[in-house]
Amino acid sequence: MMITSFSLLILQTLITSITAHPILNISHFIYPKISDELRPQPSPFLEDVLKAISVREGWNNSGDVRVSKLDSRNAKYGGSQRYEFRIRIGKIELIFKLRDEVSSWKKMKKGGDFESVVNAVSSMAVLDAFRVEGPLELRVGGDDELSLLLPLNASHIGLKRILVGEGITVELRNAQGVSLDHALELASQVNRSVAIDQHGSEFWPFQNSLCETLLPIHISGSATVAAYRARNPDSYIETAFLLRDAIELLPEKCYLRNVYRKRRCPIDSINSRTAAIEKLLRSFLGDKIRQNGGLGFLKANIKASTVVRFKMELERDIRRNDTLQDMLAEWRTRPSVERAWFEVVARIEGKRLKPLVVKKVRPFIEVDSSAWSNLMSNISFTKFPSVLVPPDALTLDVKW
Repeated sequence: MMITSFSLLILQTLITSITAHPILNISHFIYPKISDELRPQPSPFLEDVLKAISVREGWNNSGDVRVSKLDSRNAKYGGSQRYEFRIRIGKIELIFKLRDEVSSWKKMKKGGDFESVVNAVSSMAVLDAFRVEGPLELRVGGDDELSLLLPLNASHIGLKRILVGEGITVELRNAQGVSLDHALELASQVNRSVAIDQHGSEFWPFQNSLCETLLPIHISGSATVAAYRARNPDSYIETAFLLRDAIELLPEKCYLRNVYRKRRCPIDSINSRTAAIEKLLRSFLGDKIRQNGGLGFLKANIKASTVVRFKMELERDIRRNDTLQDMLAEWRTRPSVERAWFEVVARIEGKRLKPLVVKKVRPFIEVDSSAWSNLMSNISFTKFPSVLVPPDALTLDVKW
């Protein structure tokens, strides 16, 4: 009895010491706890798409929405051009944003995750080649450079500025963006062609300077410029270097006097789009235009854009107060997760996808469970042909 009491006393002492001191867990040292700030955050690449779908579907908490599947094998992309016009009339400034429709879709190359493949495709987006006629000035900034191709196989590289004289046409290729500032004559509805004053004009040989102020066109991205004379494309173009990275394309003739010109914007794609905008402005802001002498100011910006089209499946947790719970009958089993497929058309902007069109392609389907006896009625199984039951939930009271 004395030994038993002593053993119980030792056991009670051990239990008291163990409960009094915390247990040493070596896993805390091998696997230290990671704070929430140090945890890798999910990529914001699809964040705007998920928010747009949540708003469209009426999902209150967009944070519960997750991407369960993404069909990257059938994803496609296409090139597009975005136009932004800022028109100022007096103190009023209006912004118009337009975009071209994608003319053709291409299948994405396999390899790598979806985000890296999309970003690689977007980095190669360029504008369609277009022609502009001088006089004007082409400029690039930063690390971008211009390559100039002239008739008779002459070429120059590493240029920052190209001054284009009268009667010379240049074709711009592989530019990522173009921007320019231009005056608008909103009160005039006559054809915006070149008008010469009543005193006439005379042509004089060019003498080392351009005849009039040049319209600056800013180019984004390294581009190639092919120049030729409008009347004789194969004729020689005289050039003059103003600086090491600035070249001047000299015209054959120059006006002796200043000529009053109603010059239109040299880029045809901008003219065709601003014509409808100008007509709209005359209808709604006619008085304001007349107060400002019929003049306005245009800042146009064209950017190459990549549009992607893909399908993905989203899932979200269904809470008790969710609207989907009210749509189901009382006897139904309440689902805990909702899944749905969406087709998304989105534009790549920076490192994010900006949704343009979102369409639900496979809506949430309610499943009715039924007893096997109700399906088979009184027909004997030996007389009934074999059937393949769809992989849907069945009740457990299966009766053969």
